[in-house]
Amino acid sequence: MSHSTLPTTGDELHAVLARFPGWGDRAFTVSPVLGGLTNSNWRVVVDGDHQQYFVKVPGPGTEGFIDRATVIAASRQAAEIGVGPAVFYHDPATGIEVGEFLEGYQPCTAWDVGRPDVCAQLMGLFRKWNSGPSLPQTKTVFDMVEEHREQVMRDGTVMPAWVHEVLAAYDEAKARFLAAGMDIVPCHNDPGAGNYMKSVTDPGSPMKLIDYDYASNNERSYEIGVFVGFNFFDDNQTRHAIESYFGHFDPQMWARVQVSRAVADVKWGLWGLVNACAWSGDFDYYKYGLWDLRRALFQILAPDWRDQLRRL
Repeated sequence: MSHSTLPTTGDELHAVLARFPGWGDRAFTVSPVLGGLTNSNWRVVVDGDHQQYFVKVPGPGTEGFIDRATVIAASRQAAEIGVGPAVFYHDPATGIEVGEFLEGYQPCTAWDVGRPDVCAQLMGLFRKWNSGPSLPQTKTVFDMVEEHREQVMRDGTVMPAWVHEVLAAYDEAKARFLAAGMDIVPCHNDPGAGNYMKSVTDPGSPMKLIDYDYASNNERSYEIGVFVGFNFFDDNQTRHAIESYFGHFDPQMWARVQVSRAVADVKWGLWGLVNACAWSGDFDYYKYGLWDLRRALFQILAPDWRDQLRRL
C-alpha cells in the first residue's frame, strides 16, 4: 500500500490492521483519536485483550520531511528507557505504527506545561531522553530549515517581503551557531503540549513523551528553545526551565536557548508553508506558517538579539 492509499476511515483502517500478524483472526474495533495535525490517530480495542492500542497513520506528504525508520527507532528507544509508551508493531511499507494506548493518561495543555512543577518534570523527561544513545539520523534544526526552505521554493509559495529579512537573520544565526559548536544529542523536536502525557488516575505515575515523528540527533538547546517558544514562556519561565534541566542557570545556555527559540519559529513557520501545499483540510497551515515567521521577526528585531548572538 502506497502513502497515497493509506486508510482514512475506520473501516479502511480495520481492513489494513486485519492483515497485520496476529490480528487477522481477532475481532476488534477502531475509533478516532483527536489531536493530530499531520497524522490520523486511532484507538483499537481488541476483544478479550486487556491491552488497548494506539495506531498512528502517516498523513499525505509527510514522507517528504519525516524519516519513518528514525521514527520507529526513536519510539522504541523511548519505550526502552521509560520515557515513551511501548511499541508493538510497525509496518515499514506504510509507516503505520501500533503502540500502547496510555490508559488513564491525558495530554497536557499549554496551561499545564506553564506550571513550575509540570515544567520541572518535563525538563527531567527531556534530560533523560537527551542522554540516551544516538539515533540513526542526525538532522539538526538547520538541516530542517534548509529542507523546508527548498520545499517552499519548489512549491512556488508566495511569501511577504519581510520573510526574506527573517531568513537573512536566520542565515547569520546559523553561521554563528555552527562556529560556536553544537551539542548534538537525541532530541524530540516537537514541542506541542499534546505530546506530553500526564496520568489522571495516578498523579504519581511518571509523565510520558509521545510522537517521535520529528525526532533526530540535534542541538540540545533547541530542545529547550522550541519548547519555551512554542508554549509562550516568558523570561522567568524560561529561566526556570533552564535551571530545572541543568540544575543551575548558565548565561551562555540562556543565549543559546533564545537563539534556538527564534530559529525554531523559522523552522515551524516554513513547515507551515510546506504543509499548506500538501494538505487541503480545514486547518490554515499558510496562516500558521506566517504567524510563526512573524514571531521570529519580532525576536530578531529585539534590542538584545545581537547580544545573544555574541554569547553563543
